[in-house]
Amino acid sequence: MANKIGRIILGIVIACAVIAGVYFVLPGQYKNPITQTIQMKTNSNYSEIVDVLKSATIPKNKEKEFGAVFEAAVGNPAWTIKEISVDDAGNGSYDVYADGYKTTISFENETNDDGMVTHTNAHVRLIFHITKDGKEIKIGDDVIETGKSAYPATIEVDESTYNESDKSTYYQKTLDCLVELGG
Repeated sequence: MANKIGRIILGIVIACAVIAGVYFVLPGQYKNPITQTIQMKTNSNYSEIVDVLKSATIPKNKEKEFGAVFEAAVGNPAWTIKEISVDDAGNGSYDVYADGYKTTISFENETNDDGMVTHTNAHVRLIFHITKDGKEIKIGDDVIETGKSAYPATIEVDESTYNESDKSTYYQKTLDCLVELGG
């Protein structure tokens, strides 16, 4: 009898290890939506944080919300959060990642008048650094509210990184291209 129980427990352990191993080797376009689903069900702050960001508008594109535009512009969209420094009540610093795949980002090259910068079948990631204090969610000193612009700290398109603080226009051009794709 003890031998059968040992085999059952060993089988469960092996099955869990195989599932975990498969999860960790999955490419991001499949892993991130799974992570999003797990976080929605297990993290009590997930909806509060992500819903506010999804309802915020894209800078210089009034009435275009991140959630609707991003989910229409990319394939396999996923919004995930990472706790940076959070207390027991859920207050503190978070990074929020909006990942999307299989999209084409194209805009004029600012260093060459004749050229275009084009990323085909690209992975796009928006990274927001936010702080949560009770019901108030902020980026820097700005409170994020429905209909108010929110600025991602970083936009990654494949291997290119565009920061909000850069003097390059690629940051805003990438957001504008997402708006065009997502309508």
